[in-house]
Amino acid sequence: MLDRFPSDIAPSPEALESRVGEEMVLLHLGNDTYYGLDAMGTRIWTQLKAGTPLPAIRDRIAAEHGLDARTVEADMAPFLDDLLKNELLVHG
Repeated sequence: MLDRFPSDIAPSPEALESRVGEEMVLLHLGNDTYYGLDAMGTRIWTQLKAGTPLPAIRDRIAAEHGLDARTVEADMAPFLDDLLKNELLVHG
């Protein structure tokens, strides 16, 4: 499922972030989109910013929380789709 996402997916340079406790708020400067991330979304965002590949993010989250990788992947995919749709993630 994650293989349908580009391998060079990354946070948009137009995305500003502000941490609020364990959560984060994103603002896309180009389209004024505000987006709130819960603790797990913040974890994924932070790892994407560090250049961690999606499969590695999935595997880390699965291991840390004792979850099946397929379950984590099924939860990550719609989240990534939404960030791409709102231009908060970009590729190539």
